[in-house]
Amino acid sequence: MLGDYLKDKAVGFWFSVSVAVLSLATAVAYAVCYAGSDEINWVSFALMAAAFAAAVVLIALKRYKWAAYAQAALIFLSLLFFIYGIYYYVSVVLVGIDLDTFSAEFWVCSALYLLCFGLGVANVFLKQTKSEVAENE
Repeated sequence: MLGDYLKDKAVGFWFSVSVAVLSLATAVAYAVCYAGSDEINWVSFALMAAAFAAAVVLIALKRYKWAAYAQAALIFLSLLFFIYGIYYYVSVVLVGIDLDTFSAEFWVCSALYLLCFGLGVANVFLKQTKSEVAENE
């Protein structure tokens, strides 16, 4: 049964699954690194978790093309709120007011967000199914 479900999947489907898992990992890493600090933006966390949930629901409903679009949009919005949440920290480090270097948490979360964003945008342009009949459903 699972073999039948996975037989007509193209590269885009696997990108959608990978981006969903990566978006959940990014949301968890962001919450773990910044919870209780001024740099946390819970809207960003919620949008990244929503990207995971939307992908799971749309993939379950066999709307593969729409899963890629939903992920890309939600991850982009989450990235914007992440930037909004950390802009004061970045300005403090760049001006050298209190800190001289960026923390490891900043580098990890920034890399994860940018990786999610890049893969999400690339996924929009990938073919999601191998057969054209399944793509038009």
